[in-house]
Amino acid sequence: MSEAAPPDSQTGSTRAKSRRRFVGEMLVDQGVITQQQLTEVLARQKTEKGGRIGRLLVDLGYATEAQICEVVAEQLNIPAADLVAVDIPNEVLNRVTKELATKYLCLPWFVEGRELYLIMADPTNVTAADAVAFHTGLKIRPVVAPETEVAEAIVKFYAAEESSLAQFDSIDLADQLSVVSDAESETGEETLEQTAQTVPLVKLVNAVIADATRAGASDIHIEPQEKGVNLRYRVDGLLRHIMTMPKRVQGKVISRIKVMSHMDISERRKPQDGRTFVRIGGKNYDLRVSTLPTAEGEKCVMRILVQDRAKVALPDLGFEPDVLASFQEMLERPQGMILVTGPTGSGKTSTLYAALNFLRDEATNIVTVEDPIEYRLSGISQVAVSDKAGLTFAAGLRSILRQDPDIVMVGEIRDLETAHVAFQAAQTGHLVLSTLHTNDAPSAITRLVEMGIPAYVVSSSVLAVQAQRLVRRLCECKVVRDDGTATSKGCEACRFTGFKGRMGVYELMRVTPRVRSVLIARGSDDVVRRAAQATGMRSMYKDGLRKVARGLTTEEEVRRVVPPDEVDDTEAAAEAVAVAIPASLSPDTASEKPVRVLVVDDDPALLEVLREILEGERYAVSTASNGVDALASVYLERPDLILTDLKMPGMDGLELLKRLRHDLSTCQIPVVFLTMVESLDAEAHALDLGADDYISKPVQKGRLLSRVRRALFRAHLMRSAP
Repeated sequence: MSEAAPPDSQTGSTRAKSRRRFVGEMLVDQGVITQQQLTEVLARQKTEKGGRIGRLLVDLGYATEAQICEVVAEQLNIPAADLVAVDIPNEVLNRVTKELATKYLCLPWFVEGRELYLIMADPTNVTAADAVAFHTGLKIRPVVAPETEVAEAIVKFYAAEESSLAQFDSIDLADQLSVVSDAESETGEETLEQTAQTVPLVKLVNAVIADATRAGASDIHIEPQEKGVNLRYRVDGLLRHIMTMPKRVQGKVISRIKVMSHMDISERRKPQDGRTFVRIGGKNYDLRVSTLPTAEGEKCVMRILVQDRAKVALPDLGFEPDVLASFQEMLERPQGMILVTGPTGSGKTSTLYAALNFLRDEATNIVTVEDPIEYRLSGISQVAVSDKAGLTFAAGLRSILRQDPDIVMVGEIRDLETAHVAFQAAQTGHLVLSTLHTNDAPSAITRLVEMGIPAYVVSSSVLAVQAQRLVRRLCECKVVRDDGTATSKGCEACRFTGFKGRMGVYELMRVTPRVRSVLIARGSDDVVRRAAQATGMRSMYKDGLRKVARGLTTEEEVRRVVPPDEVDDTEAAAEAVAVAIPASLSPDTASEKPVRVLVVDDDPALLEVLREILEGERYAVSTASNGVDALASVYLERPDLILTDLKMPGMDGLELLKRLRHDLSTCQIPVVFLTMVESLDAEAHALDLGADDYISKPVQKGRLLSRVRRALFRAHLMRSAP
């Protein structure tokens, strides 16, 4: 510790009482060292040009670290910590990175108000205290502890995190992930190859993002729970559980995402929004990040925007040929308004961007006002709404009208002011495209009237209203029936869901003279609907059934998204509701589920023997005769453990293990080999690939069950690590 005395007080009497005694003096007074030893150490300190006197005393064997620690605590009037008995909560440990703790030999202990009690080997190190204060946003209260004990405690407490991350070491990403700036410059680019080997946490976050893009996810959900952190992807409109990460990595993962997204990592009590760009396999992705404080910690959702989607064309969205032709005809009108309606996530923005791609050319001035700008379109002027700067939809639209536009796209009509300006533009020679949040096309018209737009203005300005939803498209593995319809089968490409990608089902209502007369008469939604159907409008449900007839999707999928037209048909309505309820919420699954074991072996007799043994212990058992069938069962049934043979036709056990360990959704499932191959090399190879155990045949019943229970227990510990 430094031997410098503190500045004098303002009065003589106070100076005499408050002068801080040197560490060496105090050690001499307490009989720990002699005056001669102190003189020797001070001389060596001058000769060696520095060095803490406490460190020199310990190196020479004149005093112990504990003795030095006690004196420093007394000298500075600060607490001393007994690191043997110290327990550091996970949320406190997460505030300081291991790199920072190691660099400055310090450890966060607990937080009281806006103060962090920091255990330090050298509490006089102002640089260390300032660095931690800047990193955490908290005021530092130093606590002293022996240097060796601090170093050992750092290893101890941060080792749990490293062991939690070790299970993801086998994740092998084929795609290169880079974090790039908004301008996509190469300066400061952080590649996966540079960081994955040295920072397991960065590798995990990069793996999650890359895996989500590979799965075609639109959103990544990181959801803190009481004993873990759930990772879910929204794929084709449905949330899919991928894995449960240990609770200990929760704060680190969220902090890493915040750093990537230029958010405040020290602020955990308020929602935050951020943004980052990544490049994976040559493709650019825009990630919109949102955090939300919950009872179990910060929840994080990342919206994935693929920049290539900006080039989408209308024929690729799933229009039936006649609906596409009618919609394109409306787009070619010189003036008027076209509205696209539907709930959030129904593909409205994609439809508008596809319409702009259809309309843009060198002779047309197209300007948009959006919140936010999701995709950049070349040749089009795009304006982002900024409430802080006073640039609302209405204000932006007024400015756009002074820019000599031919076509105007308004991201959403949210209020009466925006609606008035939009209709003014539609009536003065501009084609206006916009969206509304309504359930169907007819209700969009009545919604505008209820907002305060006169019915005659709506009827004379609106050209068409298109309502839409998104349904999942059948994968190429589908099975076509004799009547031309198809059913889902499932393969590795679609992760055995039977569906891959989505398409729209549409309800295009053109404002014909008959519909216009109903609008002027202020008819209800039902009256408007009947008038539109009489002039050729087809409902979303019937549009979906046309796609079912073409073998593009299933009737169950259409019913899940769009209710049947016969809303008064009780049986049909009940069936539609039943289809819409996720299986995970049914009463049969409310009780605790048994542990499920998948047994894979090409010997049918042995399969039955193993089934009998495991079911006798109340395990739920499913079987497969090769790796290909086993992989399908894994995605469909989500077993808690896999017991597999090594040598099998089609796909052997090692290849099955590789596939499992290279997928985030299956990398945590314990795999135990039961094989006739008694080879140390084979066993070592299996364990290196990530196997949890390796058992040689034949095996006794008790030994087999013991190894199965051990593998399940170890997997449970990894998932529930505090």
